Amino acid sequence: MKILKFLKYPLSLKILVVRVFLLALYYKWLISKKAFRDICCRLGKRCESAPFEPYSGNNKERIFEVSRAIKIVCPRLHFKNECLVEAFVAKRLLLHEKMTVYMGVAKTKDGAMRAHAWTRCGDIYVTGAEGREQFTVTAVFA
Repeated sequence: MKILKFLKYPLSLKILVVRVFLLALYYKWLISKKAFRDICCRLGKRCESAPFEPYSGNNKERIFEVSRAIKIVCPRLHFKNECLVEAFVAKRLLLHEKMTVYMGVAKTKDGAMRAHAWTRCGDIYVTGAEGREQFTVTAVFA
């Protein structure tokens, strides 16, 4: 059934979905094999904060297309740290855009810590926008 849905996608989205799939597998492997301090440079330069400005580029459709492809692929892979994989994939696919990657933590009701990563280009949230308000930002990469 899902294959039939995939076949109905436009060719450009099919190609992007395959790229997202391959990149997600690669970054999941990389995250599991390397220390975060060794791979965080792929997210950009660490900074204190990033200004929230409206997106002013001319690739708005491309950003939405990448976001859609990530939302199609990543939930079906059932990765433990899915949001971090999504952030790496988005950063790689939108390499030439000014993108900010946020990392945050929150405490659950039972006292355990949870982590989350999300990305945005200007005022467009590419990945991880759902629930980001619950998290305290601990790192920003731009």
